[in-house]
Amino acid sequence: MPLLQTKTPLDTWLAVPWEEFVNIADAPDSNKLKSYYYNGKMRLENMSTGSDHSNDHALIMFAIAFFSAHQRIPMTAKDGCSYRKSGHTEFQPDASYYVGDKADVIPWGTRIIDLEQYPLPDLVIEISDTSISDDLGTKRLQYEELGISEYWIVNVQTMQIFAFTIAIDGSTKRIRESLILTGMKLEILEQALQRSRQENQSVTMAWLMEQFK
Repeated sequence: MPLLQTKTPLDTWLAVPWEEFVNIADAPDSNKLKSYYYNGKMRLENMSTGSDHSNDHALIMFAIAFFSAHQRIPMTAKDGCSYRKSGHTEFQPDASYYVGDKADVIPWGTRIIDLEQYPLPDLVIEISDTSISDDLGTKRLQYEELGISEYWIVNVQTMQIFAFTIAIDGSTKRIRESLILTGMKLEILEQALQRSRQENQSVTMAWLMEQFK
């Protein structure tokens, strides 16, 4: 049954069978929602965001695009893309990236990326305005269990970036410089977020471009 008829609450992990989750996530009235499924539970979030969230989302994507082009790092960005492994998991991060040899792995015409057919993204990013506890909690566990190489959480309220990579033993460890985008220092991005509170994005990006040279 469609989401709006069942009044399924948003921003909450709910235990549901996989088939029910797919029916809800793929229903026409759910096309403006982000969907997650992990450990037998689903979570739905509004895709539409507030101004602060969207500003930081845009700035981070601009910064990574310029840095990658300047450093000649092959990459393809995905904005709000859905990833699904049937019967097991689904996630829809704010931004995700295929880097290096995998930059061209997803063909045009792909809607939901089937993880039984295509590889995981190398980097996923969640922009956290009101969802920081979940992004640091259950979603982090989901991405860790899947084996995604690098996971960033951008805290809109504090202008901090929490970034994690998969350690040799399979657990995650905190990093302050990207291992996927070699040479990308998160401190510089945090400074850019701070500057963006006082100046427009063009001015902030001009400053960032100088830092990346």
